[in-house]
Amino acid sequence: MLIRRFIYSSGMAAIVIGILGLAALNSSLAQQPATDNGKSIARDSLNMLVLGDSIMWGQGLKTEDKAWWRLKNWLKEKTGREVREKVEAHSGAAIDAAPGSEPFKSGDGEVNLLTPTINEQVDEARKYYGDPSQVDLILVNGCINDVDVRNLLDASTALDALEVSIREKCGGRMHSLLRRITREFPNAHVVVSGYYRIVSPLSDDNSFARLLVKNLTTQKPESRRMSDKQMRENLVAISELWYQVSTRSLAQAVATVNSELGQSGAEQRVLFAEIEFSPEHAFSAPDTLLWNFMFGSTNLSGLRHAIVVLTFGTAAYKPNDELRSRRSKSCKETYKKPKGEREDKVQKERREVKYLACRYASLGHPNKMGALIYTETIKGQLQWLINRSAWLRKPLTLHGNPAQ
Repeated sequence: MLIRRFIYSSGMAAIVIGILGLAALNSSLAQQPATDNGKSIARDSLNMLVLGDSIMWGQGLKTEDKAWWRLKNWLKEKTGREVREKVEAHSGAAIDAAPGSEPFKSGDGEVNLLTPTINEQVDEARKYYGDPSQVDLILVNGCINDVDVRNLLDASTALDALEVSIREKCGGRMHSLLRRITREFPNAHVVVSGYYRIVSPLSDDNSFARLLVKNLTTQKPESRRMSDKQMRENLVAISELWYQVSTRSLAQAVATVNSELGQSGAEQRVLFAEIEFSPEHAFSAPDTLLWNFMFGSTNLSGLRHAIVVLTFGTAAYKPNDELRSRRSKSCKETYKKPKGEREDKVQKERREVKYLACRYASLGHPNKMGALIYTETIKGQLQWLINRSAWLRKPLTLHGNPAQ
């Protein structure tokens, strides 16, 4: 469990929280289809709803590189029909969150906020479509923010307690969400995508990486006695546990919902896209598929290393994603000092830490190649549906003798 003093006062921790802090946004202003409301949506089109956290949103990616955008254009090409997307996914969204747990709001999906939750995204989508039976396809992911990414980046996290949490959030909580989605969108096929290893034995083990881990790990007595080697081994074990248990739990949630649908006589229409990033694809690994620092793979030493450490958190050390400048401006606007309100020391430190984490929120998320892997994996689940689900546009036929 993370020490509060460290969470709220350490700028270093804030940035590391940004590493794979699968974050949140105000989905009402997220990227939307050209229509103003559900009533104007033509049924000749396929309607695709995108729900979830920063993975489904596409953290740090330009629109044309996001997985949902690539899938939209692929479906259009394969079916011969227009595909209209409704994107409610946003960075940092949890499946559920306690009321009032997120005091900040933003209209930019790059800003990592806990709410609107994925259940709240479902509420907004229902309002948008009016008739939810119009929805043909739903892309969804979620649960890492319910588990809390800080627990996955803290070398002192207990594996047994973490496993229980993952099973509950990625299994039970996702199961409840999928039951709701399939009930409220009766004609939609649903694809649930998984997660990946955060770090692996192949992630860079330079002094800078060790400094990050040491600053994030809680300051309990046993943690302070932990060697750099032990911290790294623990972090790798935590990451492997996260990948294995979250994958099994999400797959089981999908299987359970399909079984329930089958028992009620309904079509089994939920699919699971397992993401198979190898250890060399983890954060700061040789062939990483994740956003890194611009100089994250260099092994600095001596004076050069000292300069990097001293400038960490400033413009001298930026993430290498495509939207860092835009996100930085949105973060500054979201976390600016409130006017006309008194702010105590703890509130100020919390706001400033969130601002710093927001600027670095892309770190550890799929880069352009990583997003392409997500796209291809989901395509593999959708390919068989194109003919079976009547998504293909039927060709025009001549009246009269079919032989003519």
